[in-house]
Amino acid sequence: MQKKPNTLSRTQTVTTVAMLTALSVIIGIVCKNFFTFNVYYRVTFENLPIILAGIAFGPFYGAACGICADIVSCLCSTNPAVIPLITLGAAAVGFCAGAVPRYIFKKKGGVQYAFSVASAHLLGQVIIKSIAKILWLGMPFVGAFIGLAVSAIVGTVEFFAIMFIMRRGILPFKRKK
Repeated sequence: MQKKPNTLSRTQTVTTVAMLTALSVIIGIVCKNFFTFNVYYRVTFENLPIILAGIAFGPFYGAACGICADIVSCLCSTNPAVIPLITLGAAAVGFCAGAVPRYIFKKKGGVQYAFSVASAHLLGQVIIKSIAKILWLGMPFVGAFIGLAVSAIVGTVEFFAIMFIMRRGILPFKRKK
């Protein structure tokens, strides 16, 4: 059977998702060191590779990328405590980013990417991770609104980065069915 152009085998897909996971960890470490305001708020683009994994390979690969990136990032930090609800938020980022193009907006383009990024940030970053920070870290409830503002800014930058990446064909691959 001949391979279709721009498709990856399962091994190639897992390897690409692993590289996106590693990129997310590296971006997270850099942002934790340079863009952290306090324990609750930081400007980070670590969700960008997770969202890319979800869009390119589907919701389950995106969720797996988010889970692995969060766990490895926690283990590489000075405080290696994995908070399960924050890990769930990272999984939700990848899952939402992959579910939107698969089940809601099937036509590729700006609307699809905008809804992928927005849903990923809203559910994973703002709702789930804010609840985790309130319960585990004692963040004041108003902190969720500050997190929403930070996510809106970061999500906008990530949207334009994804538009650039997807339009240039830097990550055009689809997993074989």
